[in-house]
Amino acid sequence: MDFYYGRVSGNSARAAFALAEAGATYRPHLLDTRAGENRSAAYLRLNPMGKIPTLVDGTLTLWESNAINWYLAETFPDARLLPTSIEGRAKVQRWLFFQAAHVTPACITVFRATNERVKAFWGSRADAHALESARKELQRYLPVLEDGLRDREWLEGEFSLADIAHTPHLALVAEGGFDLPAYPRLAAWLRRVCARPGWKKAEELIFGG
Repeated sequence: MDFYYGRVSGNSARAAFALAEAGATYRPHLLDTRAGENRSAAYLRLNPMGKIPTLVDGTLTLWESNAINWYLAETFPDARLLPTSIEGRAKVQRWLFFQAAHVTPACITVFRATNERVKAFWGSRADAHALESARKELQRYLPVLEDGLRDREWLEGEFSLADIAHTPHLALVAEGGFDLPAYPRLAAWLRRVCARPGWKKAEELIFGG
């Protein structure tokens, strides 16, 4: 497997987390996104959007981090990143869509304005109006996660792709000072998930150095 990724990229971190949890062996390829390496002709042949990450496994080329992670979960079933029942798998997929369509877009606006590590890397500036709107969006979405963690440690009972999907951007938001203590179950979940060795490996690869 070949894994193409970028620094300070939540989407890259999501796939790196799943790679670590799956125990997959892969060749890492760091792209300098600030220099535009993800827009090179060679890379665009792998990912026509010029986005990161991308995974290549033999003749298969995959982009979109949740698609990569689903493939890893299917390829390494012993990692138990997906439930065995169709009902359980559908519930995990629901969380993936919720993350991609709702939680992540709001998170990105917030951490680009508040997370010093992100701001230093990308040179981003805060837009007060956009930040306030994104905060209000998160105040709609985070209670859904809080309720999903009622009487359980992980979003679908056992650790799964659902937890991996939400980790990177929520970690960046929390690092930027967002008031997660207002959501105690979610805050406890984030501490648990960020303590996993798989996340620590992903964090070092994507945010370290």
